[in-house]
Amino acid sequence: MIRLRALFPPAFIMLALTAFISLFAFLSWNLHAEEANNQRVVSVEPHDEQPANLVGAACVIRHGKQMVMVSEIITQKLSIPGGYIDNQDTASEAARREALEETGLDVEVVKLLQFRDRAAIYACVATQPILVAEQEESDQRHQIAAWQAADFNREINAVYLVSPLSLQDAEYRYPEDTAYLYQWMMETPESEVVFYTDISDRASALHQAELIVIKAFKDWGNNLPNAAKFVLDSLMWLLNLSGEYWFVFLLIAVIAFLFGPSAMLQLLAATVITILVSTCLKQIFNLPRPFYLVPALQNGSAYGFSFPSGHTLLATVIWGMFWMKLCAGKSWLRAGVGLLVVSVLITGQAIARVWFGVHFISDTVAAIIIGILLLALFSRLITPTAIRGKAVWLGITVLTGAAAGLTLLPAHTYLFAISLGVFLSLDALPKGSLNLSVSRHILMALVLLAGSGAIAYFFTVIANTSTVSLITLGMRATGAFLLTVWLVAGLSFMLKLLADPDVAK
Repeated sequence: MIRLRALFPPAFIMLALTAFISLFAFLSWNLHAEEANNQRVVSVEPHDEQPANLVGAACVIRHGKQMVMVSEIITQKLSIPGGYIDNQDTASEAARREALEETGLDVEVVKLLQFRDRAAIYACVATQPILVAEQEESDQRHQIAAWQAADFNREINAVYLVSPLSLQDAEYRYPEDTAYLYQWMMETPESEVVFYTDISDRASALHQAELIVIKAFKDWGNNLPNAAKFVLDSLMWLLNLSGEYWFVFLLIAVIAFLFGPSAMLQLLAATVITILVSTCLKQIFNLPRPFYLVPALQNGSAYGFSFPSGHTLLATVIWGMFWMKLCAGKSWLRAGVGLLVVSVLITGQAIARVWFGVHFISDTVAAIIIGILLLALFSRLITPTAIRGKAVWLGITVLTGAAAGLTLLPAHTYLFAISLGVFLSLDALPKGSLNLSVSRHILMALVLLAGSGAIAYFFTVIANTSTVSLITLGMRATGAFLLTVWLVAGLSFMLKLLADPDVAK
């Protein structure tokens, strides 16, 4: 009874803190929704007088009753192409430049449509036909071939032809502007569009040969009986999970509960470095995905560049780390069976990415090779002893920080925030190994997962309230930082709090 009274009050305090954060996030969301609704009734006359503090310009590009919109990486919302006005540019020149950088479309600025807040909205017409996929995506949008745009994969996930009437306020970066989109579109002259079903002739000889194999694979799968097709789709979905970031986070949390802080930090360090390598290589090679060239191949969502397959690379490293932890150095049978299982999981991940039409075969093969090389590096650098020291995490933090500054990729900013969070939390780690009963393990898992969910939800809500990219980026990075601190320091605190001194090693 004495132990129970000593145990539960601190745990309940943490639960209460988690509940408070969740409640605060919920109230913040409601207040933001109410504010957005109030803004919708504000009327702004078109062609207002130019504001003295004009800072931005944007282009409306139209075809029929659809307009060109970009899907932004940071805000994760749609907007019309636009950005800040540089000192050396006029507003119209800035609108033209931003349209080219974000969509790859060379446009002519036709006329001013409206001054909206501190931005100038222009009607623009593409000087060349816009190359658009004939196949609609699930949300009835047509993707534009834009992977050669300067900001693609850095600021822009994808470029679409979108009907403004199909948009929900929450989907658009500036929800108070959705009422004006249709008017702006109808005042803009039409741009010419060319719809395509296959532009594989623009690919390299290797990719053209691979597309033949991928098409045959897709045709075989699509011609299966319905029951077999359902089993195949389900299997591909399951095999693909090990490359999904949310799944990797849950896996890291599970490792923390089962094997303790050292194993968790090893997997976290490997994940951070692997994502860093993958994103840097994608930015260097700038290769399109298969469904950019043949839209009918798409059977899953993916954005950015193709080479290498980030999912396959991450799966290779994760399952390889499991093999090294549980099987390497054990009996011949255990090592062999473990290697077979890991190989099947990695190969399955690679096949799933090809099945979804988001990667070439060469993307996945290269990812497996790179993953094996990284595993050899990790086996020497991120040992259970070294990973608890500050030297390794200082190096990772400096590396990710330098990458964030050089590449300006949002993903690298988040990786830097995660690395910094671990580095600053290392002093909280328990000095030795501690044992917990099953019930206390469950309690620790519930508290940490609840806290993680509350932090993620809170900062997602806060980030969505801003229309300024840098603020949104900062909020998401802060969330990643605090989530990491919570996971590392929170795990350490709970271990010290719940460990039974009588059974501690």
